[in-house]
Formats: sequence, structure tokens, C-alpha cells
Amino acid sequence: MIMVVAELQTKVEKYESRAGSCEAKAKEATDKAQQAFYEGLAGYYASLATDFRKILEKRTA
Repeated sequence: MIMVVAELQTKVEKYESRAGSCEAKAKEATDKAQQAFYEGLAGYYASLATDFRKILEKRTA
């Protein structure tokens, strides 16, 4: 159980970090297509982080 919780927390942190990186790349983008791509990717990673956070909350409740 503790190992599963630690793995879930690691995934939350990984996807939050990736979302942040993509948000930064979107701000640095030189054209609209590139900006839209990174914004979409950031949203995807943020969504994954949220999903894993919800699973983590259920496991620890």
C-alpha cells in the first residue's frame, strides 16, 4: 500500500512538472501553431496529474 501511494505521488509530480514545462514552452513559442501545441500538451499533462491526484486521494482516504 505504501509503495502504491509513493508511486502515485511520483506520477502526480512528474505530470505536474511536464505540464509546467509545456506551459513555459507555450509562452516562448514563436508562432500560433507551436503555442497551441504546447498549450494542448500542457492541458493533457495537467489532466493526467489531476486524475492521479484523485486516485491518490481515494487510496489514502
